[in-house]
Amino acid sequence: MSKSTTKKVSRIKTRKKVWFKIFAPQVFGNKEIGETYLPAAENALGRLLKISLKDITGNVKDQNAYIGFKIAKAEGSALRTEVISYQLTPASVKRLVRKNTARLDDYFTFTTKDKKNVIVKTLLITLNISKRSTEARLRKTLQDLLRAEINTEDFTTFLSNVVTNKVQAILRKKLNKIYPLKELAIRVAVLQQGTGTSKEDVLETAPQEEPRAEAVPLVEEASVEETDVEEAAL
Repeated sequence: MSKSTTKKVSRIKTRKKVWFKIFAPQVFGNKEIGETYLPAAENALGRLLKISLKDITGNVKDQNAYIGFKIAKAEGSALRTEVISYQLTPASVKRLVRKNTARLDDYFTFTTKDKKNVIVKTLLITLNISKRSTEARLRKTLQDLLRAEINTEDFTTFLSNVVTNKVQAILRKKLNKIYPLKELAIRVAVLQQGTGTSKEDVLETAPQEEPRAEAVPLVEEASVEETDVEEAAL
């Protein structure tokens, strides 16, 4: 007498992926800055991306800076971001340095009006070689001016003023009264994550290569297709 056989079928169901467009915040004109392919908008929340400032402004002079964004919320098929960082490329900073000048690099931590901790890295290049006492005065004045600027603004407004060089122009005008400057640059302005100031808490957004014209895409998840599994039991 033969044994009867039964056939069991199990089905693994997955959600179909769709394209979601990514938009910059209002301070950058809500411009579309990329898109990603995901099964749900919630999968994109919290993801980071960075693009060349030139891709936002359309100005070729902005190709030496990157803006970092974090996807904060979803509105239908649109992903809205918030700005989290600004950074000059290492190559552009290197080109600012000249012989017979003094280079002053500084690292500051401030708190914005909206209670966000911000790390700011600055660069001063003096017109000529300067005395140490003069350099110390430049550093202290720069710190005081930046603190006064950041404490009265939210982070988005401050970063917008950095992008348009408004902050740099104000700082340079006042510091030139102490000693003539050849260059003044804000190399990095980034939100600090957590409560500490360790390197691990800082969002690392420094590009390692020359800026590219296209936006840096989000990392795609491996796609899972719907499959049928059949098992035969004797």
